[in-house]
Amino acid sequence: MCENCKGLELNLTRRHTMVALGAGLLGPFIATGLTKPAVAADQTGPKGSPREILIRGGYVMPVDPVMADLIAGDVHIKDGEIVAVAAQIHAPNAEIIDASNMVVLPGFVDTHWHMWNSIWRGMVNDATEYFTRHDLLPYYSVEDHHTAVQYAALEGINAGITTCHNWAHGLRNYDDVQAELSALAEVGIRAKLSYSGVIRNVPTPSADLQRALDWIAANGNGRLGLGMTLDGAGEHFAPQVQVARKLGLRPITDHGSFMAFPDLIGPEFIFTHGAGIAPEAVTMIARKKLGIALCPGTDPMIGNGLPPVYDLIKGGVPLDNISFSIDVSCQSPVDPFASLRTLVNSGRIQQVEANKLTGDLIGIAQKGLKWVFSYRDAIRVGTLSGAHVLGLSDHVGSLTPGKRADVILVRTDQANMLPAANTNPAFQIVQHADPVNVDTVIIDGVIRKRNGKLTGVDIDGVVEKAARAQEAIRKRANLPVLDTSL
Repeated sequence: MCENCKGLELNLTRRHTMVALGAGLLGPFIATGLTKPAVAADQTGPKGSPREILIRGGYVMPVDPVMADLIAGDVHIKDGEIVAVAAQIHAPNAEIIDASNMVVLPGFVDTHWHMWNSIWRGMVNDATEYFTRHDLLPYYSVEDHHTAVQYAALEGINAGITTCHNWAHGLRNYDDVQAELSALAEVGIRAKLSYSGVIRNVPTPSADLQRALDWIAANGNGRLGLGMTLDGAGEHFAPQVQVARKLGLRPITDHGSFMAFPDLIGPEFIFTHGAGIAPEAVTMIARKKLGIALCPGTDPMIGNGLPPVYDLIKGGVPLDNISFSIDVSCQSPVDPFASLRTLVNSGRIQQVEANKLTGDLIGIAQKGLKWVFSYRDAIRVGTLSGAHVLGLSDHVGSLTPGKRADVILVRTDQANMLPAANTNPAFQIVQHADPVNVDTVIIDGVIRKRNGKLTGVDIDGVVEKAARAQEAIRKRANLPVLDTSL
């Protein structure tokens, strides 16, 4: 990944710095006006969304280190804020959501997602195909950027993701930025968008970054923030980091080349992937307090390796700095449950290897290993730790009174779950749940999914629009017929 590490030779992660996005891929730009969005026009939330909500009688998992679970408890939300969590709450003016046979927990937080290429689904089988398909970028319209991010964000909400980090490395100009920000605002997800700090080898001017910040202030409804990506920044890296810090952007990141600048990086940086990570890199990550965005869906899928859960924890990286990411949803599903499951499994595989027990089933059982990464840890990584990595843990990531109400309800009474008493809900959430179990999603106090259905959006229309966008891009690029024999 770290082409520019200049002697460090840390063997950092899967992806090499994506310099190719700088000069070679950007040809003629195709810009069109945005059509009417397929989501509700009211950007404060779907029509009729209540100001006050009482989630009643669910298993409450606050994911706050000082708050205990409630076997049967209530969560009171008012004006977008969690105001109380208790065994029983009296709120006569609130709309009641019956959470019987559900686990109530904070929404999942993604920390690294290339949302602009979500519409390549069905086109990219492996790493080679994925990077080759970046040659489609010049054939995107501005509206295609909007469509792709809208499609990805809605899939995220449907799966229980309430916060995402749109790693927008396919930007060409400010029009693309506004299109992607508009999509995030319209669907109602909480998000950071990381603006490319260098585009076609030209540093993005502070004026453009400020323009995006101004747009967010006027239209983001308090849910959006701005960061900076610096893939392929080269000589512009250090000056653009200073620009980002001056404007208060967070996160600042690239795909690992920043490890060559240890004196410049700090806690607002996110290190991604990590399969095959070297001990020296783990030491630096721990020392510099960097955030980590692991990629449990994509790295194993392309054969790159497992997320280095065990190495990070044993190397002193605190749980608060470890998060999960969707990465590339055209290649792997938007499924936070599967992602967390893979993290647990990876940690166990690596711990067994460290104990030289690989393949010895009886030996593993008799050893009675105390796993260094638990199911509870995985849920924390998927929620509170992700919020910390994005600089949002004071606002979201746990069901702490005073935080914004980003809450999900996960059903335990469907065929893949079991609503039996005295079972471990953390086991069930990580071992067995999937997006179909997400009954309700609340973001900033607004109900975005209820009774298993997205609210305030024509999801069939969005999916159809995404499919037509892919077809149009392929036609403009004269892409040959895909090989469907694989």
